[in-house]
Order: sequence, then structure tokens, then C-alpha cells
Amino acid sequence: MTAPPPGRRTFWICAALGWLVIGYGVSGLFDNASRTNPDQWVRWFVGSLIVHDFVVAPVTFAVGALVVSRIPRRIRAPFQAGLVVSAIVGLTVWPLVRGYGLRADNASALPNNYLAGLTMVLVVVWSAVALFALRRWRRRT
Repeated sequence: MTAPPPGRRTFWICAALGWLVIGYGVSGLFDNASRTNPDQWVRWFVGSLIVHDFVVAPVTFAVGALVVSRIPRRIRAPFQAGLVVSAIVGLTVWPLVRGYGLRADNASALPNNYLAGLTMVLVVVWSAVALFALRRWRRRT
């Protein structure tokens, strides 16, 4: 019997550690139920799964298919990277842009203009995409 490849062993070790961390977090969620509102968390989590499976994933596949079919092969990679980064950044800051957690009695909660910040980050991302695509376009292959 041969030993599994090192990559496979590392995967399973990391997966086990990840599940331990998740278990610790969930136990803390329910152990501190008076402060963590587990019922709201469960609704948010289930809602996130539904939104991911029925909105985010189909839109991602549709945009990916559009990019693959319409953009020349040599500049496709920068556009795909830009789409991935834009999606991650957009989904990450969505709660901040929407103002979830904003409280009238706490002026320090969400004190920034997160929409302007998101816009600036996306301008930087797509400027980099344009530069990389232009560089790849000019390079002869």
C-alpha cells in the first residue's frame, strides 16, 4: 500500500482543521445565544445559501460564458480575473454599502461612505485589467 500524495494529505488535514474551527464558531454562537442572536444568523446563513445558488452562481456562469465567447483568447484571463475580483469585493462590502448594522445611537458604526470606497476599488481593479489586457494584446504570440 502506498502513501497518498502529499497534496491529498495536506488537503484532508486542512479540511479537518477547518471543520474544527467551524465547530468552535458554531458552538460559540449557541453558547452565547443572548448576545449572538443565533436565529438571525441561521436565517442569514440559509438566505446566503439560497442567494448564492439561485442568483450568484447562475449570474457568474452567464457572465463567464459571455466573456469566454466574446473576448479574444489572449486577453480573456485579465477580464476573468477582473470579474472574479469585482464579484468578491462587491459581495464582501455589500452589507456595508446597504448600511446593515447602522444604528442611530452609535455614530461610530459604519462611519464611512462605503459606496464611494467600492467605486474607487473597482476603478483600480478595472484599470489594472485594462493595462494587463493592453499589454497582452500588444504582445505577439
